[in-house]
Amino acid sequence: MSRIALIQLVNSLSKSEKRHFKLSTKKQAGSKEYLDLFDLVEQENYLDITGLENEFKAKHPESSFDNTVRYLIKVLSDCLIQAKVKDDPEFSVLQGLMRVNILRERSLDKESFKELKKIKVVAEKSENIFMLPLINRYELNFLADLNFNGLCEKKLVEMQMKAKEIIKTMRNTHEHYSLYELLKFRMINSGKILSEEDKKNLNDLILGEMGLVTGRIKNNFDSKKIHLLFHSFFFTDIGDFKSALKTFYELNRLFEQNPSKWSNPPLDYLSSLDGILDSLRTIKSYPEMPFYMDKMMSLSNERYPDYFRTIIDLNLIIYQLAIFSGTGKFEEAVKFIHENNVMLTKVQMLTDYEKQCELFFYLALCFFGVKEFTKSQKYINNVVLIGKINYQSVIYKASRLLNMIIHYESKNYEYLDYEIRSYKRLFQNKGKLLQTEKVLFKMLQTNSAKVNEVTAAKLKPLLNGIENNKFEIQLQKYFDFTIWIRNKIEKSNSKLSFKKTTV
Repeated sequence: MSRIALIQLVNSLSKSEKRHFKLSTKKQAGSKEYLDLFDLVEQENYLDITGLENEFKAKHPESSFDNTVRYLIKVLSDCLIQAKVKDDPEFSVLQGLMRVNILRERSLDKESFKELKKIKVVAEKSENIFMLPLINRYELNFLADLNFNGLCEKKLVEMQMKAKEIIKTMRNTHEHYSLYELLKFRMINSGKILSEEDKKNLNDLILGEMGLVTGRIKNNFDSKKIHLLFHSFFFTDIGDFKSALKTFYELNRLFEQNPSKWSNPPLDYLSSLDGILDSLRTIKSYPEMPFYMDKMMSLSNERYPDYFRTIIDLNLIIYQLAIFSGTGKFEEAVKFIHENNVMLTKVQMLTDYEKQCELFFYLALCFFGVKEFTKSQKYINNVVLIGKINYQSVIYKASRLLNMIIHYESKNYEYLDYEIRSYKRLFQNKGKLLQTEKVLFKMLQTNSAKVNEVTAAKLKPLLNGIENNKFEIQLQKYFDFTIWIRNKIEKSNSKLSFKKTTV
């Protein structure tokens, strides 16, 4: 692991995890330079690795910084694994299998078989479809080595058939995951669906998924979850946000009915709530969002590590800013930003660059709404210049377009021509532009604070065609560009206003 990984790992620990680590290290004898390194990272909150290394060298000039970093990461990882064994069935099963092997090697067959039976109950209860085939194979191998002592042929065949059914279920689940991963891969590398023709390129995945559902072996939690995830992502990508929302609601019910199946921390459930909030934001159903934001907030408790709770905080801030900006309450948004300044600094340390970009976008948009263009430009530059986000992502496109609007309002007309050409070069090579982008460019290239009647007459019918186009909505979920253009056409001097878009 890199040096930066150590800082990220220590900063991700919850209070209980830090306490558990300190207690476990007290049992160890000898020199503990790694504990001093841990204290430095925890107390000073270093962002610069050079400063951390210099501070450590001042305390331990004879010790190797890199070796201490590696050892501390190892000790921390071992400590976290032991802590998760108590709460996470998957970790418990994996540790149990290692114990089974150790006991078997020492010819303690009775104790080993007893441990195997115990972890089989845990795996079955948690529906761990990928571990059960291995456990069943261990069990059959045991019986064979013990010459099937006390086992009749009928019982043996029954166990073999049950193991075979589990393997079929595992294969079905694996194929479902494969289709879901292909769908995500295509969306990441090819961008969102922009037309009915693009939609046809997903027909093979839909037909494959339908075949899997028809021939499904068993409706376990994992197969239901991946089926709903596939459809929610598919509907989102083709612009059918109402169907996506219905699927996310069903996925949310599945999680709420099966709390024992949640991962630890429940990242899958968090992703489901995030999908619901994203769909509500897209169709501009802002009054419904706080209910699911409260559900998301309820996941933030001390049982889970800090990094998970920070992800929740980031999501809640993003959606709160989306509600403020989407309803035109920019003054309230700016007040909220100032009140949460410390938290904003913390969430910016996360490595989910797409979420970071959403945060920076809304910070820029809210300051743009109160006409603080310099601050707005500062935040949007973090997206445009970050260099780590997928250029096909919608948030990157929206950020580039908002960046142009900021320059337009700041009367930087010379820069606009360069930026529009750069945008077209980047995205026309990867597929056609949306109508929203084309109309916005025509508007921006007027190079004037006022739009003449000829340009206005050309733009108005184009705007009418955009508002009910499902493929255009994906871009406008962040910012309703058509409203801004209409305001400019009508020569409105009032602050930005938003209206609900019909899907």
